[in-house]
This record gives sequence, structure tokens and C-alpha cells, in this order.
Amino acid sequence: MTSSLQVPTALDPVDDDGADLVPGWLRRLAAIGWRVLAALALGLVVVGLAVTLSIVTAAVLVALIIAATFVPAVRRLRARGWGRTKAALAVTGVALFVVVVTLSLLALAFAPFLGQFVATVKGGVGDVETWLADLGLPPVATEVIDRAVGAIEAYLGALVSQLVGPIANFVTVLILGGFLTFFLLQDGDRGWNKLISSLDAWRAEALTKRGEVALERVGGYLRGTAVMASTDAITDFIYLTLLGVPLAAPLAILVFLGGFIPYIGGFITTSIMLLVTINTAGPTAALILISLIVITNLFQGNILAPLVYGRTVDVHPALVLMALPAGAALFGIIGLFAALPIVAFILAITPAIVDALDREPGARTANGMVPTWLDRLGQWSWRGLVVLGILGVVVQVAVAIPTVIVPIVLATVFAATLAPLAGRLRTRGMSHGRAALATTGLSALIVVGIVVLTVVSMLGSVNDMVDTSILGAIRAGIGESAVEVARSVGNGLLQNVAAIVANAALLGVVFLLATLLTFYFLRDGHRWWGTLLDRLSGSRREHVAVAGPRAAGILEGYMAGTAAISVFGAVTQWLIMVLLGLPLALPIAVLSFFGGFIPYIGSAVTTLLGFLVAIAVGSTADVVIMFAYTIVFNIVQGNFVAPLVYGRAVSLHPAIVLMAIPAGGAIAGILGMFLVVPFLGVLAATWRTILHLFDPDEPSADGATLGAPPPGAPTTATALPMEAPAPG
Repeated sequence: MTSSLQVPTALDPVDDDGADLVPGWLRRLAAIGWRVLAALALGLVVVGLAVTLSIVTAAVLVALIIAATFVPAVRRLRARGWGRTKAALAVTGVALFVVVVTLSLLALAFAPFLGQFVATVKGGVGDVETWLADLGLPPVATEVIDRAVGAIEAYLGALVSQLVGPIANFVTVLILGGFLTFFLLQDGDRGWNKLISSLDAWRAEALTKRGEVALERVGGYLRGTAVMASTDAITDFIYLTLLGVPLAAPLAILVFLGGFIPYIGGFITTSIMLLVTINTAGPTAALILISLIVITNLFQGNILAPLVYGRTVDVHPALVLMALPAGAALFGIIGLFAALPIVAFILAITPAIVDALDREPGARTANGMVPTWLDRLGQWSWRGLVVLGILGVVVQVAVAIPTVIVPIVLATVFAATLAPLAGRLRTRGMSHGRAALATTGLSALIVVGIVVLTVVSMLGSVNDMVDTSILGAIRAGIGESAVEVARSVGNGLLQNVAAIVANAALLGVVFLLATLLTFYFLRDGHRWWGTLLDRLSGSRREHVAVAGPRAAGILEGYMAGTAAISVFGAVTQWLIMVLLGLPLALPIAVLSFFGGFIPYIGSAVTTLLGFLVAIAVGSTADVVIMFAYTIVFNIVQGNFVAPLVYGRAVSLHPAIVLMAIPAGGAIAGILGMFLVVPFLGVLAATWRTILHLFDPDEPSADGATLGAPPPGAPTTATALPMEAPAPG
């Protein structure tokens, strides 16, 4: 049995043989079921990747939330004649100022009283338990109340652990999120237009309209929630102060944060306020407080909320209550804050996605075993799972046998970088073998010299550098977070140096293998490349012949440009510290050289170490000069030099570079941070060629399509050249 919307597949047979053995409803259920399962499986894989790359995911969520909140301000500034960069920079500065001020208030008003706050809440819990025991409630009611109180204590403990957790990771997320916010406000519309450029006009228009609606609703919800949470925090602070309850400021901060967590946040923060009030001011004050809170909530719900929110987010409470624990389980506090905006955005844009997956509106039909959009989603999903599975196997193999994969990767990068030098030697009469030997030997001597310099300068001064940096962070008086960041960076340096010393023999083997492979790639690579091209035919050969040199050029340009940036940063760092008479100039300069190969982040960290050294042991003039150098160097490099080098070499947007660096670190450590940007650059330049290699249809000389069905052959109305996986 066939229909106008059904794709003939191995799982959806179109003939009637054996149709009487399977009821029609079961065939339809199975046809829908495997497609739904494939889509859900792909979604779970994507969520798993997001959890694995939690720092990148958290930074993206922070950036999206802030950008959605402040994008109307950018549009108003652009309407007044401001440029993209100027408007985005101004709004990002204001947004980050608001975020930093809020976090500073949290640190100043909440953190110092954390121990007293927890003790007071526990005291309130004890008072409630004593009061309930005196009332003589039945055991069942007492057990229920005890569980509720235990849940509040667990929430409070989780909140405390999240707030005093790894500060370095939080600061990293905040910094990355700030940069990504700027790029989203500056080029978000351009990126969206580029993303949908390959779609049909009607699909692109539908997605854009719904996307704008979703963005407006989410932004309106976030702005409205900020107003409502601020109102709750201010009124509760006034009530607590008038009732003589201590810790009013920490409680108000907690109420503000809880206001961003629908339903659950308000219930828990109100319960905590009541427990503190009972313990410090008595049951009568708690009764007055709950009465005032109820009156305030009635006013907000009936008068203020409709004015603030308008028509922003319409999400059923049941869906919210399911999304909140899921967000908390996956991404902690950030997941709690982002759960409702994400769900609201998905609900707003889903109709457009379904329409885009379906046929053109005029060509749709109402009958069929499986809707076209679900069929398309299922077909893409299981194929996507296969591709992701292959990539996952490749990554696991690379991680499992690094002594094989790492030399190959390094040799490929080195060979592409050194190929122009070997080519110049061949033009002067050298053979391929001699040119490859001379180029490889010279580069190996340079690398060995750098390694020796690094070992000599670092071994005896790593501890001093770490201790001095931490001392500088303490003397700067800029908060415990800066001290934790300095300590985290220092511990990371100590661990890396210790790992290098412990694995010196293994690293030597890897370097030797990479050197030998580089020689063979330079000597015989042209023959291997010719053999590969000979095995291809038609347009495939033409595409690959163009893509190969392009990929090599990307690696060459990126490595050469990054090396120039690294040398410049190391020399200037060493020179200014020597001129100022500061210690540890050479080891910090060496770190600056290696840090330069990690775009944006590496240079920022190493220049910060030099600044902290100046604070620890330098004079006031030294601190001022190093501060100016740190700011100017990172601004010039981040906004002019690095975008120029990376834009021309790898053609990647800075936002992609920023997200790729921590992702590469999570997957492959330091090596991943070094190589992820050129890898993405090569992929961005060659992905169309890679897809073309697997394209089954190749145009012939007369314009017909090879492999296409002849005219008059039976086709399905879906026009989707896809097949379902055969059973088994």
C-alpha cells in the first residue's frame, strides 16, 4: 500500500505481500515509531555532547540569554545611525556592567554571611520541628513536613556548593560569554542569514519570522523577569528590615536569584525567609511576613505582571516543572536559569521548523502513512547518527593510541607549514629528498632549541612564578575570584610541567616519529597526492585537486601567522619586564610564546601573569605600566592582529574561534587547543568537497544526472532520495 506522502523503504514496504499478517495500525505505528526513535536518539547525542563541552555550552547559553535581553537596545542604536561594532560594543559593555555589578552584590552581601545564613536556616528548621511536635500532628503529616524541609535544606546545600564551586570555570564561562555576547549583537543577524542561505526562499522566510518572534518573546520574558525579581527582592528586603529580621540583604539577593526560576524558586526562597524569620523574630513576625508577601504577589500577578510581560512566553506550568530539574541535572544553576527561555524558544520556533521540513505549502497533501516532515526528520536523524558514530570512533581511537595519531597530526601540520620552504630549495636545484631533509632538519633543530630553552627557563622558576602570581592577586585586593583564577592557572602550569618531565621519553618518541613523518610527507607527498587524484574521476578529481592545496595553504598561513604573533608577544613581554626590572621575565616570555598558539585566551592569561608579578614585587609605576601594556596588547591583538591573521588564514569568525578553543581542550587537552582552530579552518574550506566525494549523482556531459531514474519511471510524491535502514 502506498500513499502520496510515503517513502518506499525496507521498513515501510509498498507491496501487499504479507499485508494480511500485520494490521494496518501496527504498520503505521512502526513507521512513525522508528522515525521518532531516530530523532530522539540524535537529540540525546547532541545533549551528551553539550554536557561534555559544558564550559562552551554554558558560555553559549549565557551569551544567548544576555543577547536576547539587550538586542532591542542594539536595534535602537542602529536606527539612530550607530555602526554595528559601536552599537554592539556599547550595549555589551552595559550588559556586562549589569552582570558584574549583580555578581559583586551577590559576593558582598551573600558570601560573607554564608555560614551564619546556613546556621540560621537550620535553626529555623529545628524550631519548626519542635513546634510541630508540640501540636501533636499525626506521624504521616510530620513525615511529609520533614521531607519538605529536607528538600529545602538540600536545595540550599546545592546552591551553596554551586556558588563556592570552581571559580576559575565560572570566570572562564563569564569571559567567553561576554565575548560571544558582543559577537552575537554585532553579527548575529549576518550569521543567521548565512545559516539559512541554502534554504528555499519560503523556508528561510518562515524560519526568520518565527525566529524573530521567539527572540522577542524570550527577550521580553527575561527583561520582565528581571523587573519582577527586582521588585520581589526590594519589597522583601523592606519587609524583613521592618520586622527586625537579620540577614535581610542576603535573603533579598537569594529572592532575586530565585525569581529567575519559575514556581520552584519563589516557593523555596519564601520558605527559607520564613525559616530565618521564625528562628530570629518568632512565629508572629513570620505570619506577618507571609501575609505581606501574599499581598505583594496578588498585586504583581494582577497589575504589574500583565504590564511587564505582555505577550511574551506562554509555556504550560507542567512543561516548566519538567524542564527545570532537567536543566539543573545537566548544567547546574545555569541550567535552572536557562531552562524556561530554552523551552520557550523551542516552542516558538518549532512550527516553522516543521513547516521547513514539510513540502511547499501549495504541494502538501493530507493523507499518508507518515507526514513528510516526520519522514524527513527521521531519515536525516538516523543518517546523522551514523556519521556521528563514525566520528566518535575516530576520536576514541585517536585518544586511545596517541603515540600513533599525534605524530601523524603534527607531521601533517609541520609538512604543510614547511612545504613552501622545501619548494624554494627544489627551485634551486635540490632533489625532493635533499630539500625535505634540509627543511625537516632545520625545523627540528629550531624546535629542539625552543624546547631546551623552555626546560631551562621553566624548571627552576615555575614554583616562584606561581607563588608570585598568587601573591600579586592577593595584594591587588580584587577579590577571591582573581586569587582562585591565579591559583588555578598556576596549578595547571605545575601539573603540565610535571607531566612533561614524567613523560619525557614518550614525548621524545612522539617528536621523533613526527619528524620522520614530516620528512616523508615532504619527500613523497606529491607522489601520494598524485596517486589519490588518479583514483578519482570527473568533477570529483577537480574538486579534490583544488581543495588539497587550499587546505595546505590554510595550515601554512595559520601556523606562520600564529608563530609571528607568538614571537611578537613573547619578545614584547620579555622586553617590558626587563626594562622595568621585574623578575621571571624569561619564563613568562616563554609562556607567552606558547600561549600565543591558543588564540585570544593564551595571550590574555600570560599577560595577566606578568601584571600580577608587577603587583607582587614592583613599584606603583611598574604596576601602572604593566596594566597599560596588558590592556593595550590584548586590545590590539584581539581586535586587529588576531582577526586579521585568523580571518585571512582560516576564514573563521572570532566567535567560532572562541568556542572552539575550550571545546578542543575538553576533547584532546593542550594539543586540542593548539590544533582545533586550523582543523576547523580546513574543514570550513573543504567541507563542500568532502560532501561531493559521497554524492552519488554526478552530472554527465549532456547535463543529465547519472544514476537518476529514466523519464516515466515511478516516483513518490515526497521526492526524497532516502532509504530507511534495512532490518538487521
